[in-house]
Amino acid sequence: MLHHNQHKFLQLKNLNLPLGQYAITGSGPMGIRNLREIADIDIIVSDELWDRLAAQYGITDTNGVKKIVFPDGLIEAFCEGSFYMVTNDKNAPTIAERIAKAEIIEGLPFECLEYVLYYKRKMGRGKDLKDIQAIEAWLRK
Repeated sequence: MLHHNQHKFLQLKNLNLPLGQYAITGSGPMGIRNLREIADIDIIVSDELWDRLAAQYGITDTNGVKKIVFPDGLIEAFCEGSFYMVTNDKNAPTIAERIAKAEIIEGLPFECLEYVLYYKRKMGRGKDLKDIQAIEAWLRK
């Protein structure tokens, strides 16, 4: 793991969040595999964990995206209703499915790369294109 990424994942690990109720998403699953350096850690959380964290840290709404920002600003949590739908695809995996299929690496749950790839393709932002290529190359191995 890249040294810089390792420090960030350690901060998340120190929160002792309950396994089975969250997964690291976004660039995190790429960061743990040394596919890129990550700037922050995004996690998707169950409704139960969302309620607990919201009571502790409050909810921020930025341009219609609801999230919980942890005090250090490094970690942000999202739930099923956090973001606008990036797709009308009825086959899009739910947060519960994404958490259930998470891979445990170094004691932390990471969203599977197939789901990360799915969402990066749907969003299709400039910054996602390089990630899509890196994930596709990794999955071909």
